Amino acid sequence: MQGFKLTTELFFGSQAINHLEGLTYRNVLIITDGFLESSGMVAKMAQHLPAGARYQTYSDVKPDPSQELVDAGVTVVERVHPDMVIAFGGGSCIDATKAILYFAHEYGMAKPYFLAIPTTAGTGSEVTNFAVITRGENKVVLIDDFLAPDGALLEADFTKTVPAKITADTGLDVLTHAIEAYVSNAATPFTDALAVKAASIVFEDLPVVYRDGLAMRSRMRMIEASCSAGIAFTNAGLGINHSLAHALGGRFHVAHGRLNAILLPYVMRFHMSEPKYREPYDRLAHDLGMADADELLARVLELRECLGVENTLSDLPQFESAAFETELSGIAEAAQHDRCTPSNPRAVSKQDLVNIARDAYCGRM
Repeated sequence: MQGFKLTTELFFGSQAINHLEGLTYRNVLIITDGFLESSGMVAKMAQHLPAGARYQTYSDVKPDPSQELVDAGVTVVERVHPDMVIAFGGGSCIDATKAILYFAHEYGMAKPYFLAIPTTAGTGSEVTNFAVITRGENKVVLIDDFLAPDGALLEADFTKTVPAKITADTGLDVLTHAIEAYVSNAATPFTDALAVKAASIVFEDLPVVYRDGLAMRSRMRMIEASCSAGIAFTNAGLGINHSLAHALGGRFHVAHGRLNAILLPYVMRFHMSEPKYREPYDRLAHDLGMADADELLARVLELRECLGVENTLSDLPQFESAAFETELSGIAEAAQHDRCTPSNPRAVSKQDLVNIARDAYCGRM
């Protein structure tokens, strides 16, 4: 028996931010990063909190949030004891908040109302039961329904100052979520519909917002696509594209979306090499109005080039050859045991993962 879950209440569309004014919470903790606080974005958002509400911030979130950062956040939550926590920022802020509330609950604290307000169109974390934190060299995927925010507020105005490179990285993360959810071995007609819609928007609107950050219609569509893809993969799962990106990111500290984008054609080619696993890519291509999986792969490569994304891992300055080879066995092993791997459409060995990573490093298609 299959099921479909969406436990997060969504607020979107014109002036979605006004939803904040009608909430009844009064002791608010905002978890964010230093840039969003110093730039005035947090204060701009907080202007819409209900009259009489007071707020404090925990603004120490960094990319790839560490267990130590999460533990420090748990201490803040226990001290403030808020009745509402707002995660305000990109995927790292939302994932950090999820982990903070998860571990605070483990220590006996009741969960406050949890509202996520994304400032990037990428992870879809505002509607997922996934969180990724870093422990040492490893990115650890947490999956638990407790992690899902109670509410998600999609306000495109908060994404319009995102730099073009981050717009590309996060937008290509959306595309990877959509494609992996569609071809997942746990996909359903419902997740397929969301994945197709998200991928269609990315192909149309991501180049627009990459060129013009103030193209607000496309900004709104991208944040909605990110959310749709998040709902899709929460229900269908992901695959080895994400497993490898997690393992590589933990060791080489490259933006998650960029790693997904570089890996995506190589992972697609690996699956498409056998007719049984090519079939869902052909179906996705048809649903997107394309001829077949080959055209879909060509469109992915064309989009990456349009957005200035590197073709290979070796094009990234962090990936020195000797270090890559030294780490490769551990990367493949971590990816094999990643929690995204079981829903991959095709069973993979450690050697398969070594080969895909090497192909992505060298550019072998």
